[in-house]
Amino acid sequence: MVIPAKKEKAEKVYLIVHKNITEENYSIHTKYYTEIQRKLKAAKIETELVYCDWQNVEEITRVARDLILKEADSEIAINLASGSKNHAIGLDRACMTVRKRENIHPFYPEAKKWNAGKYPHQQSEGVKRIKQVPIHRIIVPEPELIEALKIIERDAVDIPTRKGRKGVKKKDLAKALYGDSSKVNLTKLQRNITGTLKKTWRAIDWVPVGQSDWIYLTDEGKYLRYVLKNEETY
Repeated sequence: MVIPAKKEKAEKVYLIVHKNITEENYSIHTKYYTEIQRKLKAAKIETELVYCDWQNVEEITRVARDLILKEADSEIAINLASGSKNHAIGLDRACMTVRKRENIHPFYPEAKKWNAGKYPHQQSEGVKRIKQVPIHRIIVPEPELIEALKIIERDAVDIPTRKGRKGVKKKDLAKALYGDSSKVNLTKLQRNITGTLKKTWRAIDWVPVGQSDWIYLTDEGKYLRYVLKNEETY
């Protein structure tokens, strides 16, 4: 981790640290990342600890994506080999979900030597070479679709007769997006927003209750809202 940071001439390194460390392993984990911090500090490289659940790929993806958006004006090098398989998957996914990718440079440092020890003991030594990894973009919903998902999540209330299900009335979503729930806007909502979110993204569904259609997030919709919580502003 330290050698690639030096080779990439990093000014700052974000260290993603497990937030659910057991008391039994706390001192071992702390010793591991503080040693990395010490070596990076000696190389005049700033560090910042960022906590997340290593077992949760979605959380790693979101945390990494938020860091990419935070550093959007910088050149960003992402080490795909410095953590677990979950880290590699989450970091790679995060790279794929942003539209502006010219400044993002995921890489894989090929080790000179592999050791038999298990984490948190160092498993590799040296860097033979650094391989740049191309980014294959994941298509994410358009901004107006993300805005609709945000409104559904934000304004959701208990759906009558649907115990445990929360959602919004279709007409209320139209009001939030277009200012009123006229017939024209309801048609526009169906054509441009809800139809696409349901058929293409499987992010929403709806149920009729009385004279109203109630829209709610599916599991896929909740996942999209979780990972894409912070929006691109460029």
